[in-house]
Amino acid sequence: MSNNQKKESNTKIFGFKPIFFSTLLLILGLNIFCIAHYPDKINKFYHPLLTPLFLITMLGITLSYIGSKVPGLNKLGLGFLLCIFIPSYLVFKGWIPKQLAEHIDKGFFNKPNNEYGIGINFSQFFITIVIAGSLLSVDRQLLKRSLIKFVPLTIFSVFICCVTIGGLGYLLNYQCPEIFQKLSKGPILDSIFFVFVPLTNGGTNLGINGFANGIYKEAFQAEASTIRTAILGPLVLARTLSIFIAGLLYIIFDKSKYSGQGQLEKSSSNSNPKDQIKTAKIQEIKDFKTICMGWLIIFALYSVGSMINQLLFGKMDPMVYMIILLLIIKIFDLMSQENQNAVTQSGKFMTENFTSAVLVGLGLTTNFQQLKETVLNPSILIIVYASLLIATLITFFMAPKLGFYPLETALTSGISSYSIGGAGNVGVMTISHRMNLLPFAMIATRLTGPLVYVIANIAFRSIYMI
Repeated sequence: MSNNQKKESNTKIFGFKPIFFSTLLLILGLNIFCIAHYPDKINKFYHPLLTPLFLITMLGITLSYIGSKVPGLNKLGLGFLLCIFIPSYLVFKGWIPKQLAEHIDKGFFNKPNNEYGIGINFSQFFITIVIAGSLLSVDRQLLKRSLIKFVPLTIFSVFICCVTIGGLGYLLNYQCPEIFQKLSKGPILDSIFFVFVPLTNGGTNLGINGFANGIYKEAFQAEASTIRTAILGPLVLARTLSIFIAGLLYIIFDKSKYSGQGQLEKSSSNSNPKDQIKTAKIQEIKDFKTICMGWLIIFALYSVGSMINQLLFGKMDPMVYMIILLLIIKIFDLMSQENQNAVTQSGKFMTENFTSAVLVGLGLTTNFQQLKETVLNPSILIIVYASLLIATLITFFMAPKLGFYPLETALTSGISSYSIGGAGNVGVMTISHRMNLLPFAMIATRLTGPLVYVIANIAFRSIYMI
């Protein structure tokens, strides 16, 4: 047997031999075919958890595998880009039925929807577990030192982006969507409130839906879905561009002096030896019960965050309070190392098995036509790309002055200061091989987003509704 034949016989896709994996794909294809040809029986062919989980996981594994086999482009994260674009295109062309995609969007992947029942919100499930696992795996002393400098840098980056987008809006004579024209205040303010704010105000759940169902709906007297479509385009574009820019940064700077090889802080090697020992212990799973232990702890923390959100402080995202709770637990060492280890292993389990699947879910629920129209709008494309680039450059060049590595800082405090969402942050960290920095990316998104949300609400009412 030749070496090539041996390689082919040893080839496995996600642990499966190609023939068996192809059989699974065939079964998936038949399921989609049945749903497409018997739409009135979709509830007979579709299970609200098993069917979408099977579909997004299989597509994620397949597209990631294809992307990993393309020389050159695989380093740019082709697999993860395919996971976003291909499913969106398949839905657009009708090869994946729109009815199926809608069921996955409203009933499984995204936030709860009244029409489809309470919903599963798998995206939130994934992100909740991954962020908890990532945050509790960070060195405690590093976390304490970094936050003092990291959060102000991120807020400064967002402020510069606001100024940049306003300036570019003026130079490009930005015209807001038709639905907003009756209250237009000129290209500077319009570009800030209809491009910058959707990009940075907390993501789809808090920001986009919050404004579409709240102050924008009150001001423009339009359907929430219409407003949502009008302001979602720039954010969808930013999610895609952010992953692409992260891939470029990785290729250009990963082997350079500007890279910390996954470390954010330059002095992190001098951290407390006790904390380093604790972190080193988080490597092995004693048994599968460890993962369930971690899940139970995470579910409890999320429940506390939800109760704080609803009963004490109002309409924010429960993730904001959960992150704060996790920071308090980590900084003040309020949880045993055994329990922290369980949470961390739960996060690793989700990351290793479902990252590609979540990106496919993001693609399936992204309107390809909307993305296409946004990309073909020169002013929005230039504004979003230029502002992302400026945020990246500002944090890249300021990083050494604060004791951070430029590459890692640009990925977290720069790119992730945009509200690209949990799946977007996972895409950025995965394509740059920096998943250990996901906690800082989530801090950038989840703590600056609500700040922009509150300020934008007050400013919009003062400027547009007087």
